[in-house]
This record gives sequence, structure tokens and C-alpha cells, in this order.
Amino acid sequence: MRSKLNEVCLIDRYLFRQISDEEAGTFESSLLVDDALAEKVEAQRLAHRLIRRYGHRKELGWLDDIYRHLLTETNFANQLKNIFT
Repeated sequence: MRSKLNEVCLIDRYLFRQISDEEAGTFESSLLVDDALAEKVEAQRLAHRLIRRYGHRKELGWLDDIYRHLLTETNFANQLKNIFT
């Protein structure tokens, strides 16, 4: 179990470019000869991408909620209208 966690951490450090050039070279050499490791890296890269996409959508939802709420505030809505008219 611990070795799997270490592997996940190493992959994360590699994907986030938090390892030395020497360590990256060694890791990339391992990727060339270890198909299972290469698949794990791609799976983790995809997981990171999905997490970022989900976070982005959630942020957009929050911003939309804030915008809708602010427009219900009469004073704020009037100030916005004055700015853009």
C-alpha cells in the first residue's frame, strides 16, 4: 500500500514538474520501458484534467450566483446600468 502511495506521489510530482531534471529523466526512462507506469501517468493526468474542469465549472456557477444576487440588489443594479449607459 505504501509503495502505491509513493508511486502516486511521484507521478504527481512529475506531472506538476516538482522534481529535478535528473529525477525527471530517470522517471521518463521508466515510462519508456514500463507500459503499466505509463498508463498510470496518463490516468492521473486525466484525473487532474477532470478535477480542474469540475473546479472551473463550479467557480463559474458561483460567479453566476453572485452576479444574479448582485443584480437583485437595486442599488448595485442601478450603478451597473449607469456605468454601461
